[in-house]
Amino acid sequence: MEKEKTQCTCPECLKREKEYNEMEEINLAVLIALVPVLTVTLFGNIGLF
Repeated sequence: MEKEKTQCTCPECLKREKEYNEMEEINLAVLIALVPVLTVTLFGNIGLF
């Protein structure tokens, strides 16, 4: 049985969680932006473009 995770509500933990969520959003945006570049590169090397 898993232990329930209690969430700390102190200002430092809230700030850290907010920064973590912002970094996750930025990382996802970069990954999504790179997918077309990687696809074109792969198809270019294979000879489909």
